[in-house]
Amino acid sequence: SATAVASSRRIQRITSRLPATMGLTIRSSIRKPVRLAFTFVAVGLSMLLFGSMTLMMGSMEDVMTGGLEDQKWDAMVNVPFGGEGAVIEWAEENGAEHETMLVFPGNAQGDSRTFLAYGLDRVSTENNAMIRLNLKDGSLPVASASPTQVLVDEGTMVFLDWEVGDTQTIMFGPAWLDVEITGVTQGELVRTLYFHRADLTAVVGLEATTVLIQLPDGVELDDDIGEMSIGIVQKKDMEKSFDTLMKQQQQFFYAILGLGVIMAIAVLFNTLLMNLAERDSELATLRVLGAPIRRVGTMMLGEHFAIGLIGGVLACVFTVLATQYLISAMVQWAFYFSVQVDLRGAVILIAVIIIISVALVPIGMWRVGRMNLVEKVKDLSQ
Repeated sequence: SATAVASSRRIQRITSRLPATMGLTIRSSIRKPVRLAFTFVAVGLSMLLFGSMTLMMGSMEDVMTGGLEDQKWDAMVNVPFGGEGAVIEWAEENGAEHETMLVFPGNAQGDSRTFLAYGLDRVSTENNAMIRLNLKDGSLPVASASPTQVLVDEGTMVFLDWEVGDTQTIMFGPAWLDVEITGVTQGELVRTLYFHRADLTAVVGLEATTVLIQLPDGVELDDDIGEMSIGIVQKKDMEKSFDTLMKQQQQFFYAILGLGVIMAIAVLFNTLLMNLAERDSELATLRVLGAPIRRVGTMMLGEHFAIGLIGGVLACVFTVLATQYLISAMVQWAFYFSVQVDLRGAVILIAVIIIISVALVPIGMWRVGRMNLVEKVKDLSQ
């Protein structure tokens, strides 16, 4: 048609400014745009299972261990009501840094699901904070504001359909409090609200339930602090527990990952081989017209690199969308995490697809080298 001819001439005019081999590669590749688009999409979808499992494992590991590694406390000492003074005295005698924390259960008005309200001495995202928060959106709350300002984890925001800037009513048993949501945090498995401790104390009537301690080198927890507490959580023990849990889950994920790799390689090779087979006549035409085998190989290399690159980018997009859907079907009020896109993982995924795509070039060269050009000329003349 006239439109197709005009489009072909426009492409030829644009590519004429490029080096001969590059221009030939582009013109040859986009001569059949539907086939090219199908190849890109098929290559992208081929890595869907492999990419989704990799991304989901990384997201779970970030939630379980990443947030804990950022915290500066070594021991979380739970104390009876009014018992924080003795633990603070022990910490000061042993040269340990300490902060008090108040943890109290609450719920949104009209909703029976429970969250934990954390009252912190220091609400901060800085690296030297005893509890370092990962602020996803908004800003940190201001102490003693009216209404009381809080941070809310992203899971609570999703399930309760809250927005930054909203004012909501929070229930602590018979007591209630209007709070303004100033920001959203991420990385919490359980539903959490963060207060300045003095603001939470004013509502629930308690000063502290926990003392956070950062132990100096050479200092260990002893029997004395054990007698002062009603329970002690050590960060190193939590890290070991999370590592053990992740190793148990990884056995299952690696099995699925292996299946995903096999499927990905099979689909990817099949798609690219189909693309090569469908281009036999085009490649034969180039050979009949006198194009040296080396130039044809360079052209195929460029095309396969482009297919791998664009297909890899599409694979990353499909992977994120599929993982988000998969996670949305898994999460619930008691257990929530979101997709954490890792640039390093995306680069690896794209690199794998490019390597597999480029690895097929020798097969294409072998096919071109074995062509019977006499028969191809007869076919073309007919």
